[in-house]
Amino acid sequence: MVESGIIRWSGAFGDLSSDDQLLVARLVKEGGAIKGTLEEITQRLKRTRNLALLRIKLNNRIVGVAALKTPTRTYRADKFAAASVPITGYETALELGYVVIAEDMRGKKLSGCLCDAIAKEIRGPAFATTDSDTMKRNLQRLGFTRAGREWQGRKGALSLWTITPR
Repeated sequence: MVESGIIRWSGAFGDLSSDDQLLVARLVKEGGAIKGTLEEITQRLKRTRNLALLRIKLNNRIVGVAALKTPTRTYRADKFAAASVPITGYETALELGYVVIAEDMRGKKLSGCLCDAIAKEIRGPAFATTDSDTMKRNLQRLGFTRAGREWQGRKGALSLWTITPR
């Protein structure tokens, strides 16, 4: 449930204005979802399948983002290997990721509605990785299952979550 005063948007990164694309890239960078320059992050966001955003109605400020990503074969294989899980059935899986809430908006249960919007776009096997307890709860609620073992990431112990929609 999105709190009043917040608008949810879902669509392609390319549908956003260039100003909004830059704001989304900044939010993703500031949230630590991706390392890199704003240009590098923008290029990666351009390759996403779908994006979900949250905006404050009053000032149109973007305060949340999540994406359905098309990871590289190597990245996908690395995550499954790190979790000691066979990749069988997930060789072309999409990834739910880049879930970031602006620092001053955290703790308002906003990430769940972003994950809901992205989950609606999942048509086949998908996965996510996280070190966040909030994201683990979101993923479990959406029907993802934790797979394999945890491994050390940049910020903490990461876990792999998978789903195969029916």
